[in-house]
Amino acid sequence: MNLREIERHIIVGSRFFTILAVIGSLAASVLMFFLGIFNIYEAFRYGLADGSVSDGAPYGTAAIISVIESLDRFLIGIVLLYFAYGVYSLFIHPEESEEKLELPAWLRVRQIGQLKQVVAELIVVILLVLFLRVALQSFGEPNLDLNWTQVATILLLPVSTALLALALRLVELHPKPTRRTIVSTDTAAQRDRKPAGKK
Repeated sequence: MNLREIERHIIVGSRFFTILAVIGSLAASVLMFFLGIFNIYEAFRYGLADGSVSDGAPYGTAAIISVIESLDRFLIGIVLLYFAYGVYSLFIHPEESEEKLELPAWLRVRQIGQLKQVVAELIVVILLVLFLRVALQSFGEPNLDLNWTQVATILLLPVSTALLALALRLVELHPKPTRRTIVSTDTAAQRDRKPAGKK
């Protein structure tokens, strides 16, 4: 074995370091799902309690905020699962046939830009959820008295979200397939899985 082959084995084998990213993403995903379940439990606790739990806010506001936070955590957990699968299929077993797993076209990861696009979109959605929570907490107070500094602070979140969404649109880390492309890809995959004797 010459030096070039040794270098090649070292470089190709280094891709297995990404298994740490897969394990970490799976662990973080489990954590997010547990936190989401805990937020749902809190929503029931707030919703079934009397109005004193909400600290003077309209009845049910605390439950709504908790449900919104749970949806946010569930979404992060799902994206972490998608990220873990994408890293696994791109680096650990790139030769694995996706048709064997019978995955839909939207779940197939073909390049790293696809993962970056999903993570960037997740950041935008998290900012939207954060703004909704801040708005509910701020405008749900009975004695609302906002000064210009507080208004500017509240408006900072939607402005930042809009700018990030615009930047994401302009950069276009990974072009999204059209609905027609997804349907045709799924149809072709189903046709390929049929036995040769059947039509």
